[in-house]
Amino acid sequence: MRAHTIPSLPKTVLSYNIGEKAAALDNIAARLGIKHVIIPLDKAGESIGYLAGYKGFSQNNSSESTDAECVILSGFSSADMNELLRAMRSDNVIIPLKAVVTEHNQNKSVKWLTAELQKERAAIEAAKK
Repeated sequence: MRAHTIPSLPKTVLSYNIGEKAAALDNIAARLGIKHVIIPLDKAGESIGYLAGYKGFSQNNSSESTDAECVILSGFSSADMNELLRAMRSDNVIIPLKAVVTEHNQNKSVKWLTAELQKERAAIEAAKK
């Protein structure tokens, strides 16, 4: 019996609303061999799966936006993710909201994801007090 394998996804970092940090993230991504996709500001209503280039997802032509800035990682192993985060810290590219594409969020929008990340961050900060 032949094992069914899932093709590996290319390492991709998607960024949203990170302004001037995009150039620094471009440099880090190039150094590490990672694709960097800048999500247009008016595409926060699109599904994360579509924006990450996953098969089976189509554009919904939503023109939503959000003020939140975030990065979304796709196709990363734990070691790859740690390497990227270390490089971002080293180069002083501080983006508080970070997520990984999962089967649970790939159908959701960037706007939804950033709102959830902000709630989680607020809960963590409140618990520290």
